Amino acid sequence: MSIGFSPRHGIVVLLAALAFFASAHADTIAKIRKSGEFVLGHRESSSPFSFISDGTSAAGYSVDICMRIFDQVKEDLKMRDLKVKFVAVKPADRIGAVKDGRIDVECGSTTNTAARQKDVAFSYTTFVAGARVLAKKSANLEDIEKMSGKSVVVTEKTTTERVITQMIRERNINIKLVSAKDHAEAFSKMESGAVDAVANDDALLLGLAAKSKDPAVFGFVGKFLSVEPYGIMLRKDDPAFAAIVDKAIGKLFASGEIMKIYAKWFESGTFKLPMNQYMKENVRLPNKYGVQ
Repeated sequence: MSIGFSPRHGIVVLLAALAFFASAHADTIAKIRKSGEFVLGHRESSSPFSFISDGTSAAGYSVDICMRIFDQVKEDLKMRDLKVKFVAVKPADRIGAVKDGRIDVECGSTTNTAARQKDVAFSYTTFVAGARVLAKKSANLEDIEKMSGKSVVVTEKTTTERVITQMIRERNINIKLVSAKDHAEAFSKMESGAVDAVANDDALLLGLAAKSKDPAVFGFVGKFLSVEPYGIMLRKDDPAFAAIVDKAIGKLFASGEIMKIYAKWFESGTFKLPMNQYMKENVRLPNKYGVQ
């Protein structure tokens, strides 16, 4: 017995398939309209990008950028009463928090990588850092390749952890690698003498050193280990929301306001970090280049 297939039946099946496809894609704008909240995910100890200030408030370079995104969302959605909700995340759960909708954007110090792009989307690059090793000057460490028998601490679930692990394996360097749950804990282990050095992105290390009791006792060991393009994380397959995020960041770059935000966090205080050529080029030609 043959089964008939009418055009009407085909349209119903097609509509059902389209509905299923749409439901599989994120709709952050609808979520924001329904809740009346823009949920900003921030870090607790990624100074000067994203950290807890005065024990209660989220602050930092990335948080300032995300607040401009918040303003753009309010403007584009015509929701003048939209509230912002701050939610702290850690390196280990930040991607999951974006994917499952606990936060709308992750405003921290997250490197845009090909592996992460399988789970989340990224904004235009907001900062270009370089992974380095920091230690007390009294340790007299010259280069990571001459650190056989020494110990280095890294923050778990970070690109620096992956880069330095690969380097130690490929170059057969006898270094003991220690992990920490966040950047503050990693720096504390080095500062206390529990480990010889700490590896992280240069700007993060400068921020941590600047908050220490005596910043002058620390120094970088050797050269850069990698180049790290940071971006704001958001859910995948959500072009409408991604357009608002990129619009806000694009306006920061075009107006030059990003230079003021950069100077506020990186060109004042004890440790200064002039904007590198990679970031200057990124401001001139916004991009979303990731790394492997």
